[in-house]
Amino acid sequence: MYSYSVTQWIYGNEDLETSLIRLKKYGYDGVELAGEPNKMDLGVVQSLLSKYDLSCTSICGIYTLDRDLSSPNAEIRSHAVRYVKSCVDMAAQLGASVVIVVPSPVGKSAPDSTYQEEWKLAVSSLQDAGAYAESKNIVLAIEALNRFETYLINTLSAAKQLAQEVDQSSVRIMADLFHMNIEEKSHRSALQNIAPYLAHVHIADNTREAAGLGQTNFEDVFRTLQELGYQGCITMEFMPPVSNPYMTAQQSESGALHDRYTQQSIYHIKGIVRALMK
Repeated sequence: MYSYSVTQWIYGNEDLETSLIRLKKYGYDGVELAGEPNKMDLGVVQSLLSKYDLSCTSICGIYTLDRDLSSPNAEIRSHAVRYVKSCVDMAAQLGASVVIVVPSPVGKSAPDSTYQEEWKLAVSSLQDAGAYAESKNIVLAIEALNRFETYLINTLSAAKQLAQEVDQSSVRIMADLFHMNIEEKSHRSALQNIAPYLAHVHIADNTREAAGLGQTNFEDVFRTLQELGYQGCITMEFMPPVSNPYMTAQQSESGALHDRYTQQSIYHIKGIVRALMK
């Protein structure tokens, strides 16, 4: 029904092959790679994916302040659009179908101009990037981040409004359970509201640890996904407790913790999915 992957950047500075060996060991189908095409040899990546019979399911864009799709600074905004297009090229080369986009970067807690202006600028940027993505048969999935990480798009309903204004079939939405636990009153109603746009799902518990280690009702989440007919990828995005999630990419955590969370996540979620299908 679903394919399962892990977003690899959460493993910090670990080399890709070590990550792929772990994913293969615990029964994953693929990996979500960080959107840093200039920092990796995509030919080597393709060879490693083939070696371990894993796919690249998606590209997780990394939206730092210089990659601001909503910036009133035209140079920054243009750079951000070019960056998204480079992630689209990366996805196309690796056979991934989704590139995650965050309209305002992590760490931007207020607009540089006005909310209304930056919303319009984000729409324009996504129309430009979305047209390019459509030409490559790639989906851009808007991610809503919680209010403590960014300001423009915090809820799935806001992501839906943005996607509707962009008005391109290539621009859709992803649901991240960690952010939803903070911003949404109901997982079920939030997912139902965006059903036609849902293209990707990130999984972490309310503590941002592996699924099953916190309070999230994943049975309700997956019952809803099943009812909505979602058949896309389920990507695990757990991490240790840090204030800025991108700091995780700089850490050199113990492989034992990565192993435990990677195993815990897929065993917990697959167990729920199997029970719901009986």
